[in-house]
Amino acid sequence: MDLYRNNGLTGEKLREKKLSWVDIFEEIPIKVSNSALVSAFMKELEPESPVTQCDLDRLKLSTAPFMERNLEFLIGCMDDLSSEQNKFQYYNRNLSRQQSQQQAWLQKRRQENMARKAAGEEPLPEEDPSNPIFKPIPEPSRLEGYLVTNQISSYCNHINGVAGQNFDRLYLMKALHED
Repeated sequence: MDLYRNNGLTGEKLREKKLSWVDIFEEIPIKVSNSALVSAFMKELEPESPVTQCDLDRLKLSTAPFMERNLEFLIGCMDDLSSEQNKFQYYNRNLSRQQSQQQAWLQKRRQENMARKAAGEEPLPEEDPSNPIFKPIPEPSRLEGYLVTNQISSYCNHINGVAGQNFDRLYLMKALHED
């Protein structure tokens, strides 16, 4: 939180503190419960038969809409993550370009200073703060990337859970069909 408050949520600071998205986000368990009166009312609404259509619906093998929706969300998150990575790559390219321009400028300035020393003149300073190539390029925030990574992890966990349940149903149906 201190890094976020001080606008210091950069990749370098996160690496120094050895933080990852798992350390930043905390899963908070939520428990929803009904009052005794609502539970009694729900119990009265239940039919008397031991097996209901609702029980048989649990064996329904089609979870395609759920999986399709989660995969669409996952694809959207992957696009967002790609966009965030492109921003960071653009920053790295600009930083590299700036550093090469700085080196070229320093090389040229050193040659000028050598020529000035040979002519008996005062050498010029090697760093010129007014020169735009010495202005630091701000690093993009990594917060959005961490948020998207957390969403991707969540969608993958949901898809994995549903796929596991579907395999269980398939094996159960196979066993029932063989009998």
